[in-house]
Amino acid sequence: MVIQFDCFVAPLLAMTVQISRDVGIKKPRSENGPVIEASALAKTYSSLSSIGHWLYRGLCGNSAVTVQEGDGVVHALADVSFVVQRGEAFGVIGRNGAGKSTLLQILAGTLRPSSGHCAVRGRVTALLELGSGFNPEFTGRENVYLAGGILGISRAEMDRKFDEIARFADVGPFIEQPVKTYSTGMLMRVAFAVAISVDPDVLIVDEALSVGDILFQQKCSKRLREMVESGVTLLVVTHDLAFVLNTCQRAMWLDLGKPRYLGDAGSCVREYVAAMSALSGNAPTPSDELGAMPVATFPEAAPLHLSDKERLGDGGVRIARAWLLHSDGTPGAAFRVGDWAVAVLHIQASRHVRGVSAGCELRNRLGQVIFATGLRVAQRLVADLGAGESFLVKIRFQLEIQEGQYTLDLGCGAGASDDNTWDRVLNAAVLDVSNPPDQEVVHGLVRLPYEITTAKPRE
Repeated sequence: MVIQFDCFVAPLLAMTVQISRDVGIKKPRSENGPVIEASALAKTYSSLSSIGHWLYRGLCGNSAVTVQEGDGVVHALADVSFVVQRGEAFGVIGRNGAGKSTLLQILAGTLRPSSGHCAVRGRVTALLELGSGFNPEFTGRENVYLAGGILGISRAEMDRKFDEIARFADVGPFIEQPVKTYSTGMLMRVAFAVAISVDPDVLIVDEALSVGDILFQQKCSKRLREMVESGVTLLVVTHDLAFVLNTCQRAMWLDLGKPRYLGDAGSCVREYVAAMSALSGNAPTPSDELGAMPVATFPEAAPLHLSDKERLGDGGVRIARAWLLHSDGTPGAAFRVGDWAVAVLHIQASRHVRGVSAGCELRNRLGQVIFATGLRVAQRLVADLGAGESFLVKIRFQLEIQEGQYTLDLGCGAGASDDNTWDRVLNAAVLDVSNPPDQEVVHGLVRLPYEITTAKPRE
């Protein structure tokens, strides 16, 4: 590994080791090229190995001992390869036990891979377990200076940085109190404030922002976006999919230690969400029989062009055709604020499926879901659909939203447990919502129903 780290803080906020040959050399952020490179990384654990096995392995290195397949062997990572460019925000998502934290520990230099190699270039700060290395008897101020010294920052430089750190942490007079009196959120505030003060080239974050109140989470998210805009490379493991959508350009979905998807952050999150939704199963939801449905004709308007759209899923049940209409049935994607939009989906099965759902999601330019609904939300699943059978789903929704452009995702799914199948069409349509001068301006993302009254106070 070729890793230049300027710190070693047990799991405080950096869990990193300075082992590079070019210690102290800080690469300029304007330099192009990959900052993080991982090639065929693998990490294997064996619960059956003896103490002698691990002593021999520690003395002779990983290559001296080969872990045999069989009982007691756990593959935490297997054949993980990716590249992160300078100034890029890269997210890693997946369920618990997928190998995300193991990957970050390898990148941070605190864990050796069983095979493969990686390189991380530049000054790195790794936020793996915020604040767990603070001395509980020291005050917040003392721990800030202690962490700064471990990170290689001089006393004089910490004097200049301290006010900014204290202001960001915003724990008030508690900064002068022993950290053993801190809540988890307060400890997190101070640790994060120190971590971002070292001006890193690469920031590695492992669920460090999952604790704390919403105001501090918003402040941290804003600060991370500012750091990325200034050229810092961000690699973050998180269950906060909205953060990945809003901040990251690319993302990787790890599943049982293996990359399941690597690419655009929006596509990665949507495939992950679709798969997780399918795993949850639709069977418990109340359902309707196909034969009891009223008969309806297809819209007379031309359907959306779905053939060139990115699709996810295996297609056992799929969206055969779809329409985007105005309330009067005419086609179009240009609406005014307050207009009603109508999405019509023609759902068809290629094999017998049970518990069929279908719906849509409306996203803004940041990839945030502004509106989402479907048969599962309405608890109106279709009980059974035979091979070749189909039905129509009509969804009406009012565009009480801020003017701008929005994308419409369409999806359907069926089954429970092992027989899940689904289809998802990404960016099936782009809605252009305008706010003419004669209409009230929408302040914020959406306009909720509201009432405003005034009154004269009784004297």
